[in-house]
Amino acid sequence: MKHKLLIVFLLGIFSLVKQEVSGQGAGARTGATQSFCGNTGAFTVIPEMGCAPMTVNVKNRVPKPESLTYAFRFDRNQNTPPNLSETTQDSSFTYTTPGTFTILQYGSAGGTGFSACKDVVVKETRGPKGELITCPNGKVRVTLGNDPVTKAYDVVTINWGDGKKEDINLKTNTTAFFEHTYAPGGSVPAITLKGSYTNSVCSAEATTTTLTPAEQQSLSSIRIRTVEMPADGNAKITYDGMEGIETKVYIAKGSGDFIFTNQSGQTGGTQAASVPLLDPKTVYRFQLWSTDICGNVVKSPIVSSIAIKQGGLSLDEIISLEWETEPNTDGEVEFQLKRNGAVIFTTPNKRSYEDTDVKCGNTYRYEIVTIIKNDVRSYSAPIELKPTTAQPDDITNALVTVKDDNTITTKVELSGEGITSGYNLIVERALLGGSNFELVSPANNQSLQWDDTNVNTSQNSYCYRFQYENACKMKSLSFSKPVCSILLKTNTPDIVWTGDTPFISNVDSYNLQQVDEGGNLINETPKGLATSHTLDLASQSEFSYRIEAKSGNYTSLSNLLNFRSEAILLIPDAFTPNGDAYNERFEVKAYFVKDFKMSVFSRWGEVVYHSDNITDGWDGNIKTGKAPGGYYLYKIEATNASGQTVVKNGSFLLIR
Repeated sequence: MKHKLLIVFLLGIFSLVKQEVSGQGAGARTGATQSFCGNTGAFTVIPEMGCAPMTVNVKNRVPKPESLTYAFRFDRNQNTPPNLSETTQDSSFTYTTPGTFTILQYGSAGGTGFSACKDVVVKETRGPKGELITCPNGKVRVTLGNDPVTKAYDVVTINWGDGKKEDINLKTNTTAFFEHTYAPGGSVPAITLKGSYTNSVCSAEATTTTLTPAEQQSLSSIRIRTVEMPADGNAKITYDGMEGIETKVYIAKGSGDFIFTNQSGQTGGTQAASVPLLDPKTVYRFQLWSTDICGNVVKSPIVSSIAIKQGGLSLDEIISLEWETEPNTDGEVEFQLKRNGAVIFTTPNKRSYEDTDVKCGNTYRYEIVTIIKNDVRSYSAPIELKPTTAQPDDITNALVTVKDDNTITTKVELSGEGITSGYNLIVERALLGGSNFELVSPANNQSLQWDDTNVNTSQNSYCYRFQYENACKMKSLSFSKPVCSILLKTNTPDIVWTGDTPFISNVDSYNLQQVDEGGNLINETPKGLATSHTLDLASQSEFSYRIEAKSGNYTSLSNLLNFRSEAILLIPDAFTPNGDAYNERFEVKAYFVKDFKMSVFSRWGEVVYHSDNITDGWDGNIKTGKAPGGYYLYKIEATNASGQTVVKNGSFLLIR
């Protein structure tokens, strides 16, 4: 029943707080914690300040309170009621640790809930901390701790143990260490630290700390963090210093001896030193020399600069980079190559790289970063390079070939220096026999195999010449030799073709190719270097020809010449088989036919001769001997190129 009553009162108080914060309650406050903490005069605390351990007693000032409850470690930022486990109805409490604490009091009086807050301050009484370093020469150094216990005091007193003391006001004195000298060779007495406050508020005394000498002062934390070599040669060195320890920056050129740079410091934390007038293309080694309080010189690990070698020139849009460095004490872990600020290459040990992802006309900024153990870095001076290239060689390998009636394909092979990933292949054209070459390729033509579609290959032969322009706007010195398409023409029964070479090199040989309607090879006749061929028109009626030219591994084709002729039958009207070797046979000449049949009849309709061979003829003989003179009839059946049957009937005279 008692706990239920407490909860009811507490919830009622928080409800009041919410109303006041939202402006609905009388005298609304600016914040929930102010309203919740209420009237500070509702109780008193004795004492309000003291040293740990500190016992406080609370005296209530609210008349006739009910369910009076306290939370001695209340959080002013808390916007929910404290847990019951954190509350008590006892009016006394002991703080064992230092700090500032809020006491919350709440309850009810006259049926109305109330609450109030007060702060108490508990001071530190634990002994301050420090580090003691002793030297054989009698010199000692005390470094006060930077911890909350030590910093809680207003004054720390160092008792040197030889009758001398030193009071350090921590509020005004920013010195971190203090030195004292004893007689050389003697023993160092016990040195103690004790904290105090400028206003005596503690009934208890602070604990005294007796310092134990460290075996050796460690300066291992003093080390170089970065070496940065800018383009102006003013090297920047960042390092971790130590308060009160003089640290000097030393430099060595290459593998030479170290010399002092006149850069030094003796403060703690991150320090920076600038070493001017260095050559950013030269490698230097850097080291820190620190002197401890005993006069010993302690040297840090060596960190080397890194330099991109000049002479990292580019060829054919490949920028070759090399870098050099001297050994680092902790050894390299990785090299990083940056281009325009982005890492493009990493390696644990290589010292060169070829950047092929570059274009002429652009400038690229390169830097090398050495990553060393313990998160140490060395940065090279940046270097800016533009891709360059050699003068392109003249084009020495090219061919042209007829693709169809309106297309000639040109093909170029590149070799030699000056070839870049981007280029412009310039193609010019002229009619065979002409000298007026005109540009026919598009701007920035990057096709080594290019089709010229503005031609008539069945009527003309065209000559082409080529020039290469690389991405660096450097052209081959001159155009290539002209190469010309092969034009095949007919002059029945001969076909002839142009003898100008379709290659930059000479023609090795020609082949006459017979092809079907689908372009498939039917027959091929070697022609050597001849430029004409006589057709056997009597043996065929439909055919297509083209010329194939060879030069080494290159092949060029001419236009396609198509023959499709109607059947031609030449029939004599008389013959004289009299043995004079002239006009001895009845022979029919047939052209452009596929199939052939011929029959000869007497005047009475009797078949006296028949043949299916176009090359045969009637010699004027029959089974019984020589046929008598007179008129005879013939019938010829032939199939033309279109597959149609042609029939011829007529008569002729046999003369004896």
